[in-house]
Parts: sequence; C-alpha cells; structure tokens
Amino acid sequence: MADAPCAPAQCCAIDYTGYRLNGLMSEGFHMHVKVLGASAGIGQAARTTSFLVDGNCLIDCGTGVADLDTDALLQIDTVLLTHSHLDHSGSLPLLADAHVTHGGRGLDVYTQQETISALQQHMFNGLLWPDYTKAAPGNMPWVRLHALEVGDSISLPDGIATALPAEHSVPALGWLLEGPWRALAFTGDSGPCLPFWHWISHVPSLTDVICELSYLSEQSALALKGGHMSPALLLPLLEILPPNVHVWITHTESSLRSQLLEQVRKELPSLLHLHPLEQGISIEL
Repeated sequence: MADAPCAPAQCCAIDYTGYRLNGLMSEGFHMHVKVLGASAGIGQAARTTSFLVDGNCLIDCGTGVADLDTDALLQIDTVLLTHSHLDHSGSLPLLADAHVTHGGRGLDVYTQQETISALQQHMFNGLLWPDYTKAAPGNMPWVRLHALEVGDSISLPDGIATALPAEHSVPALGWLLEGPWRALAFTGDSGPCLPFWHWISHVPSLTDVICELSYLSEQSALALKGGHMSPALLLPLLEILPPNVHVWITHTESSLRSQLLEQVRKELPSLLHLHPLEQGISIEL
C-alpha cells in the first residue's frame, strides 16, 4: 500500500500589480516551462494542451502528459487547470492513478469551483474512474481539488501563478506565471477577453504570451460562438501589449496552422514577435 499523499501547496490571494520577483530570488534561478502538448486534437505526433513548469507543476493536463516516464509523472504534484474540457483535463485520472500505483504524493488541482463541480460529476465519479478525490478516514485523497477565483495566486518553488479571466463556452481561466526574471501569460481556451489583456499589459516583467488561435479570420463568428479566437479577433488585442513581447500561437489544427500564422503576420503590431508553439519547446522565465 502506498503512503498517504502529502499536504497541498499554499494558495493565497495576492495583489501582484507591479510586483517583481527579481529581488526575491537568488541570481541564477529560473522558471522553466516545457511544452508537452499544444494542439487542438490528437493524431500522429499531435498532443493536446499541457505545459510542465519546473518538473513539478502542470498547466492543464492534456494528452502530452502521457509522453512522460513514470519518474517524471511522480514529480508532478500541482496542476493548474484552465477548464474542464477533455483536451485540457483528460490525462488527470491516469496521472492520479500513476501516483496511486507507484507511491506518489498525489495531486493538488487548482481551478474554479465550476470546473471542480464538472470534474466531480463527470470524471471522478466512481463510474468512469475511481474517485481519487475521496479518501479513507484518516488519510488525504490522492486528488485534492482547490477552488480559486480570478486574482488568486499559487506560490510555486521559483515564482507565482495567478488565475486570470477568460471567455469560453464553459467556465474557464487563463494563467499568469511570474518567474524570477520574466513573466508568461496563457489565455487558455478563450475568445476576446479584454480584462485578461489589460491585466497582463500592466505586468512589468511580461515577456511571453501563449494565445490560442482556433479559427480563420473569415470564421470569426464561429470563434465567438465557441469561445475561441481568430486572427481578426486577436490582432486588436495584441495592440495592448508592450513592445518586444513574444506571442506564441497554440491550439491550432495542423491543417490550418500556416494560414492562421500568415493572417496574423500580415497585421502584427511592430516590435512583437510571433511564433508557433511546438511540442518540446522550453521557455525560461
């Protein structure tokens, strides 16, 4: 029998506006974000959304997680979920099972209450998979679900993660990662959400934004209906960003990627840098 899982990480509400981590971290420390999956679906080499932060924290838990070996899976103890859709949460039950089977520490999952309710009703319900959110008396559950709201922050070993607003077809969040030297924002699955873009534009250390882009400009009505982004919807929001920010495009269908990137490049604000987000890329903060 595996040992009982460990206590959860600290969750706190922090007013981070203008907050810099540089003075709080020893020189030489960095936060590393590795892309495990950045596609809208699966097939061949495509993996759905998941980013590994410093080896122990995931932003979303899509199919890219399954490429990690057992030792790497057991290092993960924190999951920051944007929303409940399976391309972002679908590997969570199997990740939890790896901890149960191999004596891991279990998982602390941070997200909105609405997402927690969806996970409890449809995923960890004892029907599709064992309910690892429940524990025997005297033990902690293997999956600890923590509700938070926009503006709440999670302390990470080398930085801070803050929940940001998003606009999607189901309740959703974006995330802001502030490392020792730089900051990265992730829209999650979201259509145009002005509060998100205004929020991140006031983060002094912002260097990178990961933004979903699911529909062509001529499909903007469909994008809005589903809570997604098109180049025509994204470009006015990029005007809000400070100069020299790197904009990483994610959640694209492989057949549309070249067209989507070209539509953005044609009207990209000057001094911004556009990149397709690819599995295996690492971003250092």
